[in-house]
Amino acid sequence: MDTTTGTEHLPDCWEDDERMGYLFSGFRENRQVNPRDWDNKMKFWSELILKYGKTQKTLLFSLEDLTQKFRRKGVVPQSIGAVMREMNRNGQMVRADDLEASTTWLSWGVNTFVRKPVRWTMASLFQQTNEPPVGNFVAVELLKEFGEAFLKRHHENVHCTSTDHVVDYSTFKQECVDLCQDDASFDLVLLHLQRTKQVLVTTDDNTKVLKFASKSQKAVSPVTSVELGTLRLKKTILSMQLTIERLSRVVEQEDKETRQQLRKGKKTSAKNALRRKKLAQKRLASDESTLDALQQLQERLESAESDKMVLEAYRSGSKALKKTFDDNGLSPETVDDAVSDVQEVMEMCNEIDDTMVRGNKSIDDTVSFGADIDLELLESELESLISGDLDVSVTTTPSKSTEQSKSTAKDTSGSMLDLPEVPSASPAELDTSFKEDNTSGSMLDLPEVPSGSPAELDTSCQGDSIRKSMLAS
Repeated sequence: MDTTTGTEHLPDCWEDDERMGYLFSGFRENRQVNPRDWDNKMKFWSELILKYGKTQKTLLFSLEDLTQKFRRKGVVPQSIGAVMREMNRNGQMVRADDLEASTTWLSWGVNTFVRKPVRWTMASLFQQTNEPPVGNFVAVELLKEFGEAFLKRHHENVHCTSTDHVVDYSTFKQECVDLCQDDASFDLVLLHLQRTKQVLVTTDDNTKVLKFASKSQKAVSPVTSVELGTLRLKKTILSMQLTIERLSRVVEQEDKETRQQLRKGKKTSAKNALRRKKLAQKRLASDESTLDALQQLQERLESAESDKMVLEAYRSGSKALKKTFDDNGLSPETVDDAVSDVQEVMEMCNEIDDTMVRGNKSIDDTVSFGADIDLELLESELESLISGDLDVSVTTTPSKSTEQSKSTAKDTSGSMLDLPEVPSASPAELDTSFKEDNTSGSMLDLPEVPSGSPAELDTSCQGDSIRKSMLAS
């Protein structure tokens, strides 16, 4: 393969001799003879041309260039001319001459991109179908893709909306060197972006200047004097930085020269080198001071955008808050009225509570729940309870149940049960006495075990109960 560029664009079948021999052959004059064969070749070569433009980062194609780029084993394709004519007829390719600006960058557009496209489909390529295409052609699909890539690259470099949308032509061209290889393609992309109103190309001091539309804008706005002044400031800062770098290198070189001349014993040469060093240092200090002032000015210009955003936020916030107050009926007067109403309601509640207390006291005085009770006696008894002089369990009139419990504690003759007296001796003495009684051999007097069967005992008990009841009656 005799190509001088990379092979990223070549298809997988490029090494297939049989397949490529068929594709390298020319088209039939009449498509109707074999439409499928004609369409397959057209699709293969049109896609390969576009892929070649993407990988080589170019928009311009010529018959001579493509024929040499697709040379394979000393053989050139015979169908490239027909493919270019068909792509031009379908609007996939246009002549580069038709895209060029007629006069300047400031006035063109309608004539170039509205009226001339009518002639693109009626180009002279098909006036004589056997004529080979002459000149450079531009792939429209690649033109749009490159334009989107340019816009994306610009927006990536924007840090301040108010100042960074205006850029120098040469600076932006250097930033897009990896997107577009040749100058002609770069200019064509800018022309396309100007047609879509995404870029405005103007001049300032015989220098091309580009202004891009922001992401929120549908069309680019005209360049203002403030934007041009900001661009000049940026260019001055860049120039000062380059000058400072150059002066720093001069200082280093003169310092080395001074030391070398001293080692050689040439005091005069060393003195001259030292003088040049001092002059360079003096100018370097002055330029650094100027650069610092310019950079502060640039930072202040960039911060003005933030100040504007903050001011707009204040205005929007105050309007929204005021509207909220108005919609909800909030004002100092309405709030004061509401607070006054609340105070009146609370005073009314207090008056109602006082009235209820007085009413309850009046009812207590009218309906005496403590009738026939000596109030003074109650007070004295209460004080006694507080002081602890009186037992809490106050003696009251014995009830009927109490009388019944007491009557059970008496025997039938009305005498109380004879209970044993509480022993006066200590538990130890009682234990000793109990042991002595046991040693004397006297047994406790226990009742005799009744004799007879349980039925006889039950009959005897029933008889005793009957006799007692009769005696009681």
